[in-house]
Amino acid sequence: PDSRPATSAPTPRGDPFTTLDGQTLWLRPIRPDDADALRRGFARLTPEQVRQRAFRRMAELSVEAAERLATVDPAIGAAYVVTDADGEVRAEARLYVDASHYGAEFALVVDPSLTGRGVGRALMQRLLAGAAARGLRGLWGDVLTDNAVMLDFVRQLGADRQAVPDDPGIVRVSFRLRESHTIPTQPSP
Repeated sequence: PDSRPATSAPTPRGDPFTTLDGQTLWLRPIRPDDADALRRGFARLTPEQVRQRAFRRMAELSVEAAERLATVDPAIGAAYVVTDADGEVRAEARLYVDASHYGAEFALVVDPSLTGRGVGRALMQRLLAGAAARGLRGLWGDVLTDNAVMLDFVRQLGADRQAVPDDPGIVRVSFRLRESHTIPTQPSP
């Protein structure tokens, strides 16, 4: 799957893009005023999505956690959201720079109603381009071994996989970055 650019120009809402089924959404950096929308977005996730993203079960995203997630120090990270026409956060991706390894850890979550429609791909493209622009050598994330959807998704994008020593329930996925990183526009066969 691949998202296609929308014909309209960027707006204060962010950069518009069109999902595979023709819906226009907006991708932009996260802002501190997104905290409440992050909490509402978290409430729309399935319990399994929460477990796969947080590696534990959580009933809700606290006000404090949402405020912390919505405020990113650009020296050590970046976060992006995808919003709908109502301004609701429908997906979120972030990276945290690990200066000791010249790379960054990433995380991604997409509203269950938008999975498989190119939203995750658009966010990963933004993360990979941002990490490459920072001069980072790689982007990596830990994925639960039972998260087949995410493992297949990153495989399609060209990520390497390796077991995590001492934790058979986790797979580390990683992207080697170049100065101008792009991901494949079509899924691998």
